[in-house]
Amino acid sequence: MFVIDTSGSMSGPRIFAAKRELSRAIEELPTDVEFNIIAFNVRNYPWQLKLMPALPENKQNALYFVAAQGLGNATASYDALEAALQFDAEAIYFLTDGAPRGGRITSPPMIVRTITQTNQFRRMSINSIGIGVGQPGNDFDSFLSTLAQQNFGEYQRVDQ
Repeated sequence: MFVIDTSGSMSGPRIFAAKRELSRAIEELPTDVEFNIIAFNVRNYPWQLKLMPALPENKQNALYFVAAQGLGNATASYDALEAALQFDAEAIYFLTDGAPRGGRITSPPMIVRTITQTNQFRRMSINSIGIGVGQPGNDFDSFLSTLAQQNFGEYQRVDQ
């Protein structure tokens, strides 16, 4: 399950880097897996309503979906993660600059706490990909790192 931030704070090199990384991941999916994408800003924009097999046609349609994403207001990170947890996937790949602004929960520590509690028995791996998050150890870098650590995932930085 891929979740990509398309908020205004992702403008410029960040959105290009996020789309590049997501497109590369989609292209490399083996055909025996299923996937989906949620683009989010002030609200969620799912590519499909269910997980789809990674067949060449579906991957191509997903790439068109990613390329077509514009930027919107707000960064409803919690809402997007909560929506992604509703799918029967093994893992979430959360691509963002780590700056929650909007949605039901905006405090990074509260997002981590609430998502971790929700995921406690589901045990879905949440992998965070920080796109241009700034200096290591800052608030956004720490938010994404902690989210991954507490949810069976890994954290990687992409400095555009």
